[in-house]
Amino acid sequence: MSDIVFISKVDFWIALVLWGSSLLVIAIPFWQWKRNENGSLAQSILLTIILLPFIALMLMPFFGTKYTLTDSQLLVNNGFFTQRIELADITYITPSRSSISAPALSLDRLEINYQNKEVLISPKDKPQFYREIQARNPSIMIVE
Repeated sequence: MSDIVFISKVDFWIALVLWGSSLLVIAIPFWQWKRNENGSLAQSILLTIILLPFIALMLMPFFGTKYTLTDSQLLVNNGFFTQRIELADITYITPSRSSISAPALSLDRLEINYQNKEVLISPKDKPQFYREIQARNPSIMIVE
């Protein structure tokens, strides 16, 4: 079977918080420049340039969170690093609404249990994810 990539489902409120925070970080130096007669535009631009890496860190999950199924592994990529999970190690998958930190941009999540560990993911197309992972390892129990 060929590798298949699933993108993360994105909740509106998560997108609003992350994008809104990023825009606020950009707007604050210019708002301060407009408000303060002594401030310079060059200073505001420099401050914005200095803050750009922080903005990129806040937005990176939107462009890097994905889940790749290979013949033998589930690769969970959150934009910063990739977690490799052997399909043979996965015991069961169950829906979750847990809000703990996870490589997922939605609270509509799946809890993947493997080797007495768990990871939360939020593939946009859950039914296809279920079909594809069971085609690769039929022994994985899907709890709905």
